[in-house]
Amino acid sequence: MIDWNLRSRSHSCHKCSADFIDGERCHSAVAVFEDNVVQTLLAEKIAAYAENPKKTKPPDYVRLDFCPSCWPEMQGTDWISSWHSPYSAPEPPAPEPLPRETAESLLRKLMEQEDSFENTSVIFILAVMLERKKILIERRVRHATDGTMIRVYEHKKTGEVMLVTDPDLGIDELPGVQRQVQRLLEPASPAETSATDSAVPAEPGTDATAGS
Repeated sequence: MIDWNLRSRSHSCHKCSADFIDGERCHSAVAVFEDNVVQTLLAEKIAAYAENPKKTKPPDYVRLDFCPSCWPEMQGTDWISSWHSPYSAPEPPAPEPLPRETAESLLRKLMEQEDSFENTSVIFILAVMLERKKILIERRVRHATDGTMIRVYEHKKTGEVMLVTDPDLGIDELPGVQRQVQRLLEPASPAETSATDSAVPAEPGTDATAGS
């Protein structure tokens, strides 16, 4: 199974190692792990990873982040996707007095499961819900070799990248998937339940653009 779940945005440039500055516009890109540019930029980490006796399978794709000074040299690379956005310095996590399942936590949980392919429709609905709430931003749409549509989302606050398969749901399939999402979110707030009923637009994120 292809590993689509990518790491969150780095806090420093993958080329010069300079720390990003809060508010600085940084450039991000997705690349195949085996690409020469990835092997070069991550050589030290890959070497350390190879020596780890408890290592797991390396990812199929990786996310790289660059400062404005290094990007002009890197932008000519044949990236799968690239974009730019302001860097936000991490904030201390807010306490959660009453933890409960939310659309975002459920999406993360499903994408981390090895059988996430079985949850494709639910993952897609959750991603669209979060896009409508402006938590996720669609950066680009890609097509896999088998024709499957892959939507590249970035978390607005954390910079995490999620590649979500678009299952091309038919209008008759939506009610069942929406009910499944609602059951998974229960007990959910009335606002979240209402959002589930109108989660899918005709063409989600079609006005999003990707940097190059």
